Amino acid sequence: MADTSYQPTPWLETMLNEEHLLTGLAGICTSNGWTELASFTKVTFLNKLIKPTIKRFYLPLAHPEIELPALLYDDYYVYLDGEPCPSSYYQVTENADGTRTLLFEPGVTGMAAVYYSDVQGTAEFDFYVAKHSIVRNASGHLFGMAQLAHLHEQIADTGCKVPFAIIDPDRLYGTRLAPQDSGMFSRVVQKAEEDWLYEGHTLYFYQLEKWIGNGIRDGLMITGWDNDTDGALKRLALDAEIQSTMWDLDQNTQALQFKVTDKYQQMYQSPIVISHTRIPQLEYVDKLAMADVKHTNWWSDSKVFVKGFVDGRSLMLILMADAAPVWDRNAVPAIPLYMGDFETGEGHSESSDRELVFEFYKTEKKTSTIITSSPMVNKGSYVKLWLMGDVDGDLPDEAVTVTIAGQNIGSFTTGRADEPEDSKSKAHYLGQFDITNIEGKNSVVIEARSGSGVSGYAPVAARMWLDVHIETDKQAEGAPAALFSGSALSSGRADAERALQASGSFDYDDAGERQELLLPMMKDYVHYPSNGIDSVMVKRTKYGARYQAHYIAWAVPSNSMPPVRENAAGSKHPRAWTSYANDAYKYQFNPSRYSDKAHSSRATLIHPEDGKYGTLRNVILVPPLTIMNGDELKASKDSCADDENDRYDVYSYYLVEGISPLTKRPATAFRPAGLGILKEGYLLPEIPPPPPEPPGMTASVSPSYATVTEGDSVKFTSDYSRHSPLTNFTWEASSDVNRGLYSAGAASFIFKAAGRYTVTFTVWNELGQKASASATIVVNPKPVPPPPPVPPPSNSIQCGRNTQSGGGSLTENEHEMGAARGTVKLTYNMNSAPDRLDVYYQNQLLASTNKEVAGSGTLTFSYNPVGGITQIKVVVTSTANSTQWDYLVNCPV
Repeated sequence: MADTSYQPTPWLETMLNEEHLLTGLAGICTSNGWTELASFTKVTFLNKLIKPTIKRFYLPLAHPEIELPALLYDDYYVYLDGEPCPSSYYQVTENADGTRTLLFEPGVTGMAAVYYSDVQGTAEFDFYVAKHSIVRNASGHLFGMAQLAHLHEQIADTGCKVPFAIIDPDRLYGTRLAPQDSGMFSRVVQKAEEDWLYEGHTLYFYQLEKWIGNGIRDGLMITGWDNDTDGALKRLALDAEIQSTMWDLDQNTQALQFKVTDKYQQMYQSPIVISHTRIPQLEYVDKLAMADVKHTNWWSDSKVFVKGFVDGRSLMLILMADAAPVWDRNAVPAIPLYMGDFETGEGHSESSDRELVFEFYKTEKKTSTIITSSPMVNKGSYVKLWLMGDVDGDLPDEAVTVTIAGQNIGSFTTGRADEPEDSKSKAHYLGQFDITNIEGKNSVVIEARSGSGVSGYAPVAARMWLDVHIETDKQAEGAPAALFSGSALSSGRADAERALQASGSFDYDDAGERQELLLPMMKDYVHYPSNGIDSVMVKRTKYGARYQAHYIAWAVPSNSMPPVRENAAGSKHPRAWTSYANDAYKYQFNPSRYSDKAHSSRATLIHPEDGKYGTLRNVILVPPLTIMNGDELKASKDSCADDENDRYDVYSYYLVEGISPLTKRPATAFRPAGLGILKEGYLLPEIPPPPPEPPGMTASVSPSYATVTEGDSVKFTSDYSRHSPLTNFTWEASSDVNRGLYSAGAASFIFKAAGRYTVTFTVWNELGQKASASATIVVNPKPVPPPPPVPPPSNSIQCGRNTQSGGGSLTENEHEMGAARGTVKLTYNMNSAPDRLDVYYQNQLLASTNKEVAGSGTLTFSYNPVGGITQIKVVVTSTANSTQWDYLVNCPV
């Protein structure tokens, strides 16, 4: 059930300490119906800080001595075949110059590697530390807030080990390497907090499409980068999409690679709004001995005034730092902050109306498709039908059938035949019919089919009119959202005095003067993204573009209408002219001297291409002349209400001073816009109940066990929970396998050597859940092939090739028959003198003439070799000393 009891009042006037400004703003949100999704700190630095130097070599070596340079804190790691090498395998000699010599023991074999860092104690590094808070309003829109600190550190002064990467069996960063020690990152975070090195003068705001926090480890994001060109480390610290980076080893070459290991472009982080509560040049950090000293007159306990309205859907606040140290030249302006939904004023529904005309002759099918930009809804959708022609139904199949989105609307006749005319008013009205099969769709097909009996007139036998009315849900994806703030002028590298001069003389009428556009590392929203200061940043345009610049339209006079809103020196910021001593306050324009009423207007968001989009919630704008900060404006709401409190909404007036869409052209046509923030007369929005806890993440792999032979390939398939989109997946196996094609659903591996292997499949989803599944593969060695067959005797005769001839009392011949079994045919011719012929295999008689015979004949026998012996013996004998014969042994068939 929705909750509307989450706050006693949305109006607030409070003070926050600068050190608690970020958490205080997040707390204001969460106390008023918002949810904090994440709070984390991000540390960025040049990636050479974590880059290891690796010496690789094969053991044994002819000269097994390895020289290492002088190392900070003597940190080095020795590995053998990818595992930590036992210290008993080598001896270490410390040399007089600080270097070391490693001498490996005889008999140690394998691939060895030594990991260490070339970074010395005198090296200096820049660190950026950013505190982030991610909040979500009741409509589901996500906003981020951040503060930034910059530290410049000499490594030796940190007292921490160099966090160079070494082999990590747990793959904490999704790579084979991870920092050997992370104390330095915790140390810079601690120092930024304890010495209050955060920029007290600047807040950063952004929008997100979704939040994925899988790269947060113990509350930190650790991200190195290869350069600091154009402020890359600062951008990276404020970037919520790139969450971790690390060095890795190439799987094949073992070469070092730098990888972005956790990145989520699907979060669609917006340009980052830079909101200075005062001129940044008014404070700086310097080194005194080893201490960081902040030169400023604003401290961690300095107060920031916060005033405005916040409910579960949006907030409109005024922020103002202590202006006492520098009260002139607009150095410490009051700035606005708007974050949350805005109203389109068009309700949730939108209709699409189409008039269709179909003509028929005999059997015909006519179709039309209606497409809508918003999802269709059944409720309120209908079709009206008119029909005329030869459709009186007096013959079979003399009707028109209508189907919409697969729903049969009906089969229609008119009761009498009329020659079709062009006017719908003369047709028979068939009625209005609900359309009920389109919920959630963006297109619908309308089909009308005539029967063969519709043929009484030519060329058009019947004509049908359809008036289709489709209701759609315009806000199916939720209310639109906007973000903007204000800022003191930042003058880059100018010194404090020049920055003050530039601030005092800033031209709010110069539409070409733009503030900084700070984009996330992986985004470039061409061509007109908003920076949230010169314009209003709208999350999605009417047709889906992200974070485009929108401007404010309201009922105002011409910007050039007197009085000129500047002082004699030409300064145009409000403090230069909002004084009763100035001409601007001698005009009785607002409120009117006759009616005592002020002209007010809603703040309408417009786009040069899309036109009007909607209005800011709980805000009115008024010309700022003669109204004072804190004045209350009563806006008529219901003049007939019985209770006087119900007749008006009460707005508190405030004139913002910094650069913002309310003070600078072209964001506002008249500058500045006096801001009225709702104070009384509000109706709290419903806060939806928290979503249920998501189901657990599970994964499985098939087959989970298999026995194969070395050299075989195994294809695995996976299954996993799909209640949240995947962000990453891995298939891991031993290095003794070859990987084939793989995806989140399947993978193939070729197992090259005998052994027992584990294949592990791991998945992560956008909710930060993780699941793993493993398979065990037993690889057997290939069977030993049988020994080669015994070679035939050198005098053996190949079957089927030679016809042997001879004579005498005894002849013996060996014949090679081959390994194939079969039936053998032997043909002979003994001529006129008789002879006997016998065939043997391993001394066993296979065939015989059984006696001496003359003339020709044939013997047939079965051949079945065993033991690799493939020869037969043919013996020819005769009682006569002088005979002539020949024979042929055919091969087995």
